[in-house]
Amino acid sequence: MPSRQPAAGRAPQPVTAAEFKSAMRQVASPVAVIAAQKGNTRCGLTATAVCSATADPPTILVCVNRNSSAEPIIAGSGAFSVNFLDEDQSGIARLFSTPKLDGDARFAEGVWKRGVTGAPVLQGAISAFDCQVVEIMPCGTHSIVLGRVLAVGSTESRPLLYRDGFFQRLAAS
Repeated sequence: MPSRQPAAGRAPQPVTAAEFKSAMRQVASPVAVIAAQKGNTRCGLTATAVCSATADPPTILVCVNRNSSAEPIIAGSGAFSVNFLDEDQSGIARLFSTPKLDGDARFAEGVWKRGVTGAPVLQGAISAFDCQVVEIMPCGTHSIVLGRVLAVGSTESRPLLYRDGFFQRLAAS
């Protein structure tokens, strides 16, 4: 990795978005689908910017692009689900990452049920979290959404990973 130390007396150069994205692409991340529903409108997106925020109370943090069709549905419904995909569900990940595909077409693969919050929850996900929105904070191009987990489900599957632009499988030990 090249050094980004400034010369004596000079301010450091800011990290560019391209440099940041290039470095982040090297980090393997679990793949999740974030889904929401308001009335009859369902939406969702494939995401890797998902993590636990706290265990007490159980809370999930997700980052959603403010220009996505999902962001206003999550905000308006006050609920969302986070569905971590297993290694055989890359087709679902592709559907939810396809631009210009309408909401219902994205739900064509997999079995989706309404959770306790009303958000669509994927049956067979390695872990699924049904969340009530606690707070939405703007951060650059995205919204950071905190969700209180009201219901969970999990299976004993192997996770789908994403690294350097490709879906990957976890190597057998």
